[in-house]
Amino acid sequence: KLIQLCWKKSSIFEYSLPDLNQIREVHVRIGQQGWGLATDGKRLYVTDSGTRLFQIQPDTYKEEKSVEIIDPKLGKKIFGVNELEWVGGELWGNVYPLYQDKHSECIVRFNATTGQVKGWIDMHGLLNKQSLAVRSRPHSYVLNGIAYHEASHRLYMTGKQWDYMYQVRIRPAPSLGVEHVRRVCNLG
Repeated sequence: KLIQLCWKKSSIFEYSLPDLNQIREVHVRIGQQGWGLATDGKRLYVTDSGTRLFQIQPDTYKEEKSVEIIDPKLGKKIFGVNELEWVGGELWGNVYPLYQDKHSECIVRFNATTGQVKGWIDMHGLLNKQSLAVRSRPHSYVLNGIAYHEASHRLYMTGKQWDYMYQVRIRPAPSLGVEHVRRVCNLG
């Protein structure tokens, strides 16, 4: 089945596959708003625009526990993790620090059990490839689409109303440390 998390309605919709017929709507409040949703095949993971990751039972949508998403190297909680994706045994999410009137072109990688940040991915350059209409409003048209095809190990990125979706390969850059993240990720 396909699960859709609503942003402000406090609802989850379930759809059958492949026909996408609605099975049911479940009214449930998980945190403040519905922002990110991913699964490891056993449980659901949800973010709500704050600093918490909620672990959710996939049949009842009851909260099992929640943890702070925190980067000990930066010494801070990570606010506004959005658009979650399960990639290679960890969660990835774009960061949208909306409360600070900022946008970020970074993706945070973190442990789904502890919330501890494992690393950062700098996606600078993709936004600049968009139309002038998108580039001129980076706070509105943020990096906000991560998809991973596990069987082929293909990774795709896009953003809100972006002109293109990109298949990307991520290369480690250990020389880009904490100061780089502080400088380019707009975390506040």
